[in-house]
Amino acid sequence: MNRLYECALFLAGLAFGSFLNVCISRIPQDESIVRPRSRCPGCKAPIRWYDNIPLLSYFLLLGRCRDCGLRISARYPSVELLTGLAFVACYARFGVTGTTLKFCVFCFLLIGLIFMDAETGLLPREFTYTGIVLGLAFSWFVPVDAGGTSFLLYIYGKDVHNPRWLSPLDSLLGALIGAGFFYLVWALYYLVRKKHGIGFGDVALMGMAGAFLGLKLVVLVMMAAPLCGVLYVTAVLLSETLAPSRRPDADDRPILQREMPFGVFLGGCSLAVVFFGESVWRWYMGLF
Repeated sequence: MNRLYECALFLAGLAFGSFLNVCISRIPQDESIVRPRSRCPGCKAPIRWYDNIPLLSYFLLLGRCRDCGLRISARYPSVELLTGLAFVACYARFGVTGTTLKFCVFCFLLIGLIFMDAETGLLPREFTYTGIVLGLAFSWFVPVDAGGTSFLLYIYGKDVHNPRWLSPLDSLLGALIGAGFFYLVWALYYLVRKKHGIGFGDVALMGMAGAFLGLKLVVLVMMAAPLCGVLYVTAVLLSETLAPSRRPDADDRPILQREMPFGVFLGGCSLAVVFFGESVWRWYMGLF
């Protein structure tokens, strides 16, 4: 039975990943995700239904358009495969529960935002704002780990007379603190440098992460994502110093002068926290 669930979720993930590719390609361009039908960006030929089977069609076509031979971006099978694997991982971690459904939705939104930010530098509100609403709604039916809010209430000597409110409260606080922290970062950077250091899409993404993860786990994302960003910049600096790029299309500006898609790190760390956040917290608290 477990294998049946895993296969069903994997196939569902492939299908949702295929739809996600449409969203990634069209939403940042303010295009409809319904019309027109999917077409080859080169020859504009409509994609046949049998050439639009998630993952399988890409390999049968050897990664090229059937009509003009234009190479198909590896992003398409990557998104489909990643979404399928994420759905299966949610089931393996949480079982047949509402938590699995909740985090499948969260993973779907995160994967879309990660790839949209990587390709276009945009984090569309169609995903982030919708995600905030969904995260807050799920908190009523699929409780978050409200350890962060419980700790705050304990510090201030407050008792929870109605535990039903604890999960929505923690979800709301997670959204407010996640978004509020990065809004404060944006404001301070703007006051000092008179330009944007991060985008409001990053702020909204952290609001979404807080709504789904709750206060305790979103704090972990707030600590991990900047660290990952620093490690990435350090690695790029070292690689550019040791082996400067000779590609004609390469950006010759130093990495510190380029815009970095910070949403990739926020989304990636949020994905990791879904599956490993509790283990990391237990390890961290065990140090004291």
